[in-house]
Amino acid sequence: KEYQSVAVALPFELTLVPPPRHLKAKIMGARTMPQSTEEALDSPAKPSLEPGEWMNHLFPPSTTSAPSFGWILSMVFLVVLGILAFLGWNSSPQEPAPANRLAELQAQSDEAQAKLTTLQQQLKEREASLAQTQEELQRRLAELAEMKDQLIQREAELDDLKSHLPPQRTRPTALP
Repeated sequence: KEYQSVAVALPFELTLVPPPRHLKAKIMGARTMPQSTEEALDSPAKPSLEPGEWMNHLFPPSTTSAPSFGWILSMVFLVVLGILAFLGWNSSPQEPAPANRLAELQAQSDEAQAKLTTLQQQLKEREASLAQTQEELQRRLAELAEMKDQLIQREAELDDLKSHLPPQRTRPTALP
């Protein structure tokens, strides 16, 4: 930030000095001079996109450490990949054990589900039997209450009939 503030203020602090005449004439002459035919043949038709020597101080050319770093990085990657492949190869035989355990647990689950279904069916049958027995009990209790009412009626009729009959004397029977 300090350099930027100085660079911004720099053009305003310098006094304007006209360029030397020979430099101005040289620049203007180079601009108006036609290229010679030899230079025209040597120069390419397209402008080059390659930076010139003037860019080397901004972006120094790559040193030999960059390719060696890439080579080292690729070797490390290959070693890690080899270790992972080795671990994957060694762990693959252990897969059937959990698969067998899973199949065993699935069989146990199916068996428990079958038992549960059977018990639920038995429970429904017992509930139906209990409901039928309760209905039978209610019916018999109603019949019993009806019979009790009839018995009470009959006893009342019997008492009524006894009260209408004359009292009988009992005769002593002679003994032979």
